[in-house]
Amino acid sequence: MRGTALAILIVGLCGFCPAQKVRFSPANKSEVLQRAKNIPTSDQERARQLTEWFREAGCKGNLLSEQKVEGSEFPNIVCRMKGKADEKIIVGAHYDRASSAQRPFDNWSGALLLPSLYQCLRTRRRRHTVIFVAFADHGDQPTGAEAFLNQLSPAELKGAKAMINLDALGLSPTKVWSDHSDKDLVQALMTMVYAIKIPASQIDAARAGRSDSDPFLARQIPQITIHSLTQANLKGGKATPFEASSFYDSYRLICGFIAYLDENHKLGTR
Repeated sequence: MRGTALAILIVGLCGFCPAQKVRFSPANKSEVLQRAKNIPTSDQERARQLTEWFREAGCKGNLLSEQKVEGSEFPNIVCRMKGKADEKIIVGAHYDRASSAQRPFDNWSGALLLPSLYQCLRTRRRRHTVIFVAFADHGDQPTGAEAFLNQLSPAELKGAKAMINLDALGLSPTKVWSDHSDKDLVQALMTMVYAIKIPASQIDAARAGRSDSDPFLARQIPQITIHSLTQANLKGGKATPFEASSFYDSYRLICGFIAYLDENHKLGTR
């Protein structure tokens, strides 16, 4: 991997609050977009490619693992970034090919960002343990997300402080499914939107089918779904052309958002 310059952003939360630094190191645009050029045609190849990219980004050894998913031929791909504490931020996206009318949009664009996000955040020791998970879902069912949660112990579940769900990125500027998401996490995302000056808006994505955030919501884990679906996508069920600049903007915003949650935001307790 080529070296990347450290980006330090000063976030003013309010007029009487002290400025806060958010530190993260986004990869350059050409490097991130190179991974988006070719879409693997099989789930097997997608799992293999994600594993390779995680290793290239520095996630290897016992930090990188495969996790069996009942009802699927393919595993969850799990990369752990150990932090100073056991409290966890989980970042996930499903990598299976679109295979049903209920889930017509291919989410490869969300899953392929996971190794780049790991690379973006690894330059600084994090307070939280950040877990990146490529979910092996099946059809319109979030089976990969369910399998991941089912294999956590009660203590690990209690330590899960936030889940960030990435879905169908690169179709337009960043969107957030605010009605379905934890309000504090939405507010934190908007803080970074204004700090980095990257456009984002709010669109309900219920028509796109079940979400990998649903199993986390059912377990009362604060969660947020970030996507790029437009009203035209959701009403017509047709994908729009890939927007490279919007995709890279989403990457930078999401990376800054995770860093902000880790360094400054007080994640709620349940």
